[in-house]
Amino acid sequence: MITNKEMIGNEGMSKDGKVRLLTLEWCDTCMWLKSELDAAGISYVNIDAEQFSDFADNIEDKFKTSTYPIVFLDLGDKVITIVAETDLATTDTFRTFDTVPQLVNTIKQIIK
Repeated sequence: MITNKEMIGNEGMSKDGKVRLLTLEWCDTCMWLKSELDAAGISYVNIDAEQFSDFADNIEDKFKTSTYPIVFLDLGDKVITIVAETDLATTDTFRTFDTVPQLVNTIKQIIK
C-alpha cells in the first residue's frame, strides 16, 4: 500500500514544521484557515497551488479532490492528509473536514 508520505513526495515536505497547507491565493476558505491558525499560534508552511501547479494537480488527482485548502500533517512516521471533498474513503491517515473551525480543532488534536 502506498502511504500518504509517498503520495505527496518531497515537494510537500518541509523541515519548517508539522503543518503544511496547499492553498490558492484567492480562496476564501484558505485565507480563513490561515487566519485561524495564526490566531491559534499554530505555525505552518504554505504551498501556493498556482506557483506549484504540477504538484497541486498531482495531489488533486491522487486524493480525488479539487477543493482547497489541502492540509498535510507530518507526524514523522506518517503524514495525515485532510481535504474538504473527495471520492476516496477516509482512513487514519486520510481525513475530511466540513468547516474551518472543525479543521483547526482536528489539527490541534493531532499535533499537540
